[in-house]
Amino acid sequence: MAEYLNVEKPFLDKLRQIGWVVYDNGAGGVPENPAESFRTSFKEVILKEKFELAIKTLNPWITNEQFNYCFDKISEQGHKDLLTANKDIFNLLIKGITLPGKNEQTGIDNPTVILVDFVEENKNKNNSFIAINQFRVDTPNRAKKCIVPDIVCFVNGMPFVVIECKDLYAPGPLSESFRQIERYSNQREDFFSKDEGEEKLFHTNLFSVITHGLEARFGTICSEFDYFLKWVDIFPEEYRTIPPDYSIEIEPNSQRQEVLILGMFNHEILIDILKNFSLFMLLKSGQEIKIICRYQQYRAVRKMVDRLRDGTDFKQRSGVIWHTQGSGKSLTMAFLVRKMRSTFDLKDYKILMVVDRIDLEDQLTETAELVERTNAIETKQDLVLLENNTNNLNMVMLHKFTENQQITSETLLRLGVIPRYTEFPLINKSERILILVDEAHRSQGNEMGKNLFLAFPKATRIGFTGTPLITERHKKQTAERFYQVKDQYIDTYKMNDAVADGATVDIKYIGKKTSDKITDKEVFDLEYEQTFKHRTEEERQEIQKRYGTMIAFLESKSRIIDISKDILEHYINDILSNGFKAQVVSSSIIAAVRYKIVLNELIAERLQQEDAITDENRNEILISRLKILKAHAIVSGTGTNEEDYITAARKEAKEDDAINNFKKDFDTIDPDKKLTGIGILCVCDKLITGFDAPIEQVMYLDKNLREHDLLQAIARVNRTKKGKMHGLVVDYFGITKNLNLALGIYTDQEATDNKATLDEFKEYFKDINDEIPELELRYNKIIQFFIANGIPDFEDFLQQKTAVNREISLVEKVIEIVGDLKLRAEFDILVKNYFDRLDLLFSEAETQRKYWIPAKRIGYLLWRIQYHYRDAPLDIGWASEKVRRLIDKHLESMGIKQYIDEVSIFSDNFPIKINSLYGNSKSKASAMEHALRGHIKVSLQNSDPAMYRKFDDRINDLIIKYQNNWDQLVVELEELRKEIADGRNELELKVPIYQAPFFDLIGLACENNEQKTKETELIKLSNEIMAAIFESIVISDFWSKADETLKLTGKIEQLIRFSGVPSIEAKDKEITSDILKLTKNNHVEILRCLK
Repeated sequence: MAEYLNVEKPFLDKLRQIGWVVYDNGAGGVPENPAESFRTSFKEVILKEKFELAIKTLNPWITNEQFNYCFDKISEQGHKDLLTANKDIFNLLIKGITLPGKNEQTGIDNPTVILVDFVEENKNKNNSFIAINQFRVDTPNRAKKCIVPDIVCFVNGMPFVVIECKDLYAPGPLSESFRQIERYSNQREDFFSKDEGEEKLFHTNLFSVITHGLEARFGTICSEFDYFLKWVDIFPEEYRTIPPDYSIEIEPNSQRQEVLILGMFNHEILIDILKNFSLFMLLKSGQEIKIICRYQQYRAVRKMVDRLRDGTDFKQRSGVIWHTQGSGKSLTMAFLVRKMRSTFDLKDYKILMVVDRIDLEDQLTETAELVERTNAIETKQDLVLLENNTNNLNMVMLHKFTENQQITSETLLRLGVIPRYTEFPLINKSERILILVDEAHRSQGNEMGKNLFLAFPKATRIGFTGTPLITERHKKQTAERFYQVKDQYIDTYKMNDAVADGATVDIKYIGKKTSDKITDKEVFDLEYEQTFKHRTEEERQEIQKRYGTMIAFLESKSRIIDISKDILEHYINDILSNGFKAQVVSSSIIAAVRYKIVLNELIAERLQQEDAITDENRNEILISRLKILKAHAIVSGTGTNEEDYITAARKEAKEDDAINNFKKDFDTIDPDKKLTGIGILCVCDKLITGFDAPIEQVMYLDKNLREHDLLQAIARVNRTKKGKMHGLVVDYFGITKNLNLALGIYTDQEATDNKATLDEFKEYFKDINDEIPELELRYNKIIQFFIANGIPDFEDFLQQKTAVNREISLVEKVIEIVGDLKLRAEFDILVKNYFDRLDLLFSEAETQRKYWIPAKRIGYLLWRIQYHYRDAPLDIGWASEKVRRLIDKHLESMGIKQYIDEVSIFSDNFPIKINSLYGNSKSKASAMEHALRGHIKVSLQNSDPAMYRKFDDRINDLIIKYQNNWDQLVVELEELRKEIADGRNELELKVPIYQAPFFDLIGLACENNEQKTKETELIKLSNEIMAAIFESIVISDFWSKADETLKLTGKIEQLIRFSGVPSIEAKDKEITSDILKLTKNNHVEILRCLK
């Protein structure tokens, strides 16, 4: 009821307020009348009556026969998998259904039937929007007889959105909602859980929503839990307020479900997302997925469209989109193209996407191809292809235009030569041209970019940047190129926005102290960055000489060995232990290859050391990873005089497909996948921009990166991945010693002028030492939680200062406190937050000294709570590997691993163990109750539901009968434990013991004392059903053969229908469904009995 009142009903109310027709069935359980949801049967997922009304409104010429053809096309997808069915129907929704025959009114052959009205001017008047809660869908012959999603939203009678609600204080409300969505759509990865939902409900699905009211997230049929995202802004702005009768206050960046509803479910927005912001794309792995836009992508595209429509000239239509790295800028461009092509007054634009790097070219081309075929413009000669006004999409690759292609960028830098470009001729002066420039902040290619703009003088220019435009000169430069007023952008989505949304992770840095001293490094850096381009030839040679000396020093063998030792120690202890990977960014190609060679030697040495350990400190997981761990160098060629070891490194990286294998998870099981052990990439210039590898968590930096190059590089570690809470940058060069200087802030006035932007960046990119007070704060919050709930000496317990007898009563009190689900959920969050920071600071000396022991003690409490309540919410599977290992080793040292292995409720030692863990009868009774409930739930609920119900009822009766009489309750529960351990008495059974669960299951459905009066008939029925099961279940791969399962279903239904037991004859389908579920759950046991 709390779920309905606090989450589900408010969701329905908000839908009603924005124009949805809502049918609220309350919280009254499973619906019994399909007509109440416009259906003739609960097996139907499309509201045929509403679908027909919509289709005949949109296509008034359609005949009944033609309508039935359309209905079948949408409702029947045969045996297609879910993604294929969803994609095929998506294409029908967008393009319509082409009919055989003709339009009988006009005579046109093969007319197209429109399923959704996309005409902007019609304002969705011809589309229907209906929301129904407690929407029952029957699932015959599957694990459960039906599924009942909390809310289903229909457009023109088709289920577009499934919403699952949980109460805020339920254990793991969002993750549990996600698991429900998985179950409804048959996507849980469990052999015995397949075929438990109804995929048809998701064939027309646009997205699903999980919510507990204070936070709501959306995802597609392909989204894992971590990719269910928040929608925290509402655009267009007119939808920020709802009709006057319903005024609500929406806070900026609120995660509340009201924001998601107003931001996604307004009729115009929902239909727009369907038509213009949904894509199916192929990942590098070969897996195809469905994606829809994030809120910042939708907002940015709508703002660009408004600008293109409202601007009176190309200057007013131009501007800059500032969206941080990892926020999906390429997809934003793709969505813009699709939106423009479907917008009547914008579809005629010629669009040029401009890139100046090969890695960006690949990424952007692949994304753009999702919406429209692209023409490659690779040379200046190709520009003539853009003279016409065809409304096509073109990829302009500036990096391929240069006349200095035979000279490497490193050579140019050493020579102090700036590439020169010839001026482009006037190509096309139409105003119906849009130039989209990726990485618009960059100075590289600026001359070429200016030439391109001159070739299309009246084209609208929109630049995309992912890094902060911090200093005045950068803001001015970028603004001038895109006719933007300084500090005004078409749309902004900054680093901290992405972190708050979970779209990226924040980044911490560690400033390492090296034994070497680089004299006047800061002075040199400033001198080089500021004056190189403007000095005389003599001065330039002097600086170049000094720069050359610096490079030689950074390449020195002794320095690389020393830093490599430190890198590997940190990597193994803090990164590899959690399964993540690393980049080493060095000052030159030579240094990168040397790092690779030294690191591989050190890895071999460390493996030898670890493999020699034979006591309890041996770490098999670490050893298995070290056996395949390998460093590779990803570098460009250096010309004809290239050193042999550099050539060998390049060839080895190519042969091992180092980049793609680096992106994969470590696989220590399959010997054919040992190359997934490529865990460290050593680079110089490559892969520090535009490289997307979520598995990369740390960047070891030994190069003088500045301003945008620095910001681009560190963003390599900000991509999200399960278990990755932060990115890390370990700085060996000294860049982070003066961040202002590294960011191009050279004067106090510049620092003052850019304080807000600098403060925001420094909140995103923080010194790891600044996190120690945060760890202490999170530690103290756990202490305060228990003090507030009646344990004033909880910190003494964490610090091992309490007496032994006090520890027993304190632990029992903790267990009692978290018996309240609301308090358990609060404790769960506090522990997760604490362990998160503990993981980040794990190897710091202060962390080990002050926080390792409390973490071990908390780990013990988590084990006791989970052991007591026999449930999963406080299992620490979510913690990082290194934190789990710390706790597991502690528990093992206490003998708890063996203790867990030994304990069974059937063991004669069980009462002894209970007595040793608990000091009072109330705690003992509670522990026994939950132990018994846990056992019967695991061992009987699915395999013997009648016995489960019998024992569950007995426990409930005892709890009520002996309430507050804890001593007697312990005695009675002990007797019940023995009874459960004994199981069925074969001498008292009317059927063989393997058949008893089926016989008793049928008996549960009997009424009017029929179990006794119709015993002969029930035994006969049970025998006949068992014979039918035996005959079928021996068929190979039986459960995946629909025709065989249907045959068995028919046999069982018929046997029940003619059983001679009136009360069960009327429930033939329901009982058959339960019997099939029981058969599937006992599959292995039945086969064993047959043998």
